[in-house]
Amino acid sequence: MSGFALRGFIALLAVGSCAVAVPAGADKPSGKADGEKLDVDPYAAYRAVFKRLDANGDGTVSEAEYVSRTRWPEAKARAIWRASDADGDGQDTALEYCENRRVTDEAKKIFAWLDANEDGKLTEAEAVAGAKRIFAEMDADASGDVLIPEYLAARWRWQVDIRWAAKPLVTPHLER
Repeated sequence: MSGFALRGFIALLAVGSCAVAVPAGADKPSGKADGEKLDVDPYAAYRAVFKRLDANGDGTVSEAEYVSRTRWPEAKARAIWRASDADGDGQDTALEYCENRRVTDEAKKIFAWLDANEDGKLTEAEAVAGAKRIFAEMDADASGDVLIPEYLAARWRWQVDIRWAAKPLVTPHLER
């Protein structure tokens, strides 16, 4: 894949970065009556983990705290922690931790969605097929062009649907 084509593909994935469809009839949180807020807090589980990692209760997690309180081997734990320290100050706040987990979990879903043969790696063919599926999903009228209303409608569906995707958040081959 040429550099230009690869940049175009990456841009298409960024545009449709949450293109994980939910099959008809998939369970979604029911919430209250129409027009009222759903009783869903997407960060509750992340905050609970953050609280467990914050050994000294100061509202931040240091690299030492993360490494000593996570299930990952030390080298992997250090790499994960450094990736989540968004501002590089040596401390993860709850916001940094939760946002990193949200982005990571969405990226894992997208990766699993693209990984057609579920072997834990993407081939160029899988990436191109995924880009074509994303474009087809956006092109609601099958005109071969995507207009901003079509893109916005698809983007909204993806943003909502990814939270309740039927495919597991972490596939077994990614858990290693």
